[in-house]
Amino acid sequence: MRLLPPSDPSPDGPGASSPGACGGSLQGAPEAPFPASTADVRALLDVMPGAASWSVPVRDETGAVVDFLVEAASAGAVDVHGLRGGELVGVRGLERYPSVLGTPLWEAYLRVMETGEPEQIDRYEHVEAAGDVPYRSTFTVRVARVAGGLLTTWIRHDGDRQLAARLERTEQLGNLGWGHWNLLTGEITWSPRLYTIHGRDPAEGPLTLEEYFTIVEPEDLPVMERAMAALAGGDETQEFEVRVRVGAGVRNIRIFAEPVRDVAGRLLEIHGIMQDVTDWRRAADELASVSRRLAEESQLSMRLQNIIMPAEDEPRTLPGLRVTGRYAPAEREAFLGGDWYQVIELDDGDVLLAVGDVAGHGLAAASAMAKLRHAITGLAFARHDPAQILTVLNRLLCKLRPDVLATALVARYSPADRTLRWTHAGHPPMLLARGAHVERLLHPGVLLGVFPDAAYTCAAVRLRPDDVLVMFTDGLIEKRGRDLYEGLDLMSETLARVLRAAAPEDRLRTVMDAMVPGSATDDTCVLVTQVTAPARGSGAADGDQ
Repeated sequence: MRLLPPSDPSPDGPGASSPGACGGSLQGAPEAPFPASTADVRALLDVMPGAASWSVPVRDETGAVVDFLVEAASAGAVDVHGLRGGELVGVRGLERYPSVLGTPLWEAYLRVMETGEPEQIDRYEHVEAAGDVPYRSTFTVRVARVAGGLLTTWIRHDGDRQLAARLERTEQLGNLGWGHWNLLTGEITWSPRLYTIHGRDPAEGPLTLEEYFTIVEPEDLPVMERAMAALAGGDETQEFEVRVRVGAGVRNIRIFAEPVRDVAGRLLEIHGIMQDVTDWRRAADELASVSRRLAEESQLSMRLQNIIMPAEDEPRTLPGLRVTGRYAPAEREAFLGGDWYQVIELDDGDVLLAVGDVAGHGLAAASAMAKLRHAITGLAFARHDPAQILTVLNRLLCKLRPDVLATALVARYSPADRTLRWTHAGHPPMLLARGAHVERLLHPGVLLGVFPDAAYTCAAVRLRPDDVLVMFTDGLIEKRGRDLYEGLDLMSETLARVLRAAAPEDRLRTVMDAMVPGSATDDTCVLVTQVTAPARGSGAADGDQ
């Protein structure tokens, strides 16, 4: 195949090889028109409205037309694939649209190219398959031979239907419709969806503005009247919502109304979009009701939590100690959890220090937590030591709440000789910070609520002034994918680091500030205690332990 201009200047005639051909003819190349003709056609299409293209024939080595190559296209030209204007230049017809071969359109192309007589194909149906799904498009096509090529114009007939289908689908999805009210002629147009929204038979015709007022709920009539007055006196679109009676029910209709005026400023038409927001409004009202109820429950939970375990904003001073505590529930909205702490001065001058953790979150865990906390306090006032407290508490739990498991760390501090006696029930050890040295105080004991006959024993340590004790629940050191002992090591390192530079009066605050929970999904209690006073009348040396 080779390039063949309309008038071949070759002395050997049309069948001779062109000077630029390699080894003979150039197969698959388009017929080359005169440059002047190409420029003229392109200039013409640049200003032509609608969809039009100009293609030159591609011939094989026998001279037969095997394809057409687009050399120019109007700005309004759009093909079935969405290519527009200049994007079509360079497209070869059968390569881009193979299903055209053998159709009436292709036969018309060949005839027009041969005879020069224009042809028109009415209702040409173009079919292309995407996967196994055929897509059909309908056109009216007119073809004429111009400057050695084909000038093709076309009108697509299914575009309006597709647009209408998309609009209808949009109206369905948005549950909205549109309407026009011509105030001069009285002509009113409603989209089909507007009839559906208002439960009205299209055979009855649309509602006039006066008739629309009659279906608006009386309480909402002032809203409608203000909107109509604003449309009559201004150019701004009005957005408002009214309730209208539809059948035996009431629907919430959001309306966007726009005025249309003539050059003299007279109001000619009102264009409106109406959306049925009944379901949305109902859902919004229900959500608001739920939000209010949750807010009320949250306030109630906060008050209940504060009753069970009052918040402490400032450190407390007790005999020989300064103590501060913090509670952080996992359920931020409910403010209820199973972790707890207790600090209280007993009748004999000793101080009870305890932390515990009831499995679970929410109201059930908080209820069990409150019972354990108050039981421990009552047993401490009965002069039970920590081991006796946990032994009795375990029996009570196994008998009265066999569904509850809990851990606890209970300590009793005697300021007279600075002795701390403590025991554990499946709880993480407390940490003792002396200077910048941190060690674990661990005395093993089984989980509460497992074995009814479990017995607990106490351990003891003598403290020094400025010693710091840290008692906590496992939410402080627990982190997914990390061992609890690794969490203990990291917290011990943190304590040692922050205490190196802390003055004695700042040790309590410094330690509490460093206690950052490792998990946001678990309750956390932290109790930090600092020894502040020397022994009273005991003569014990500060270094004794």
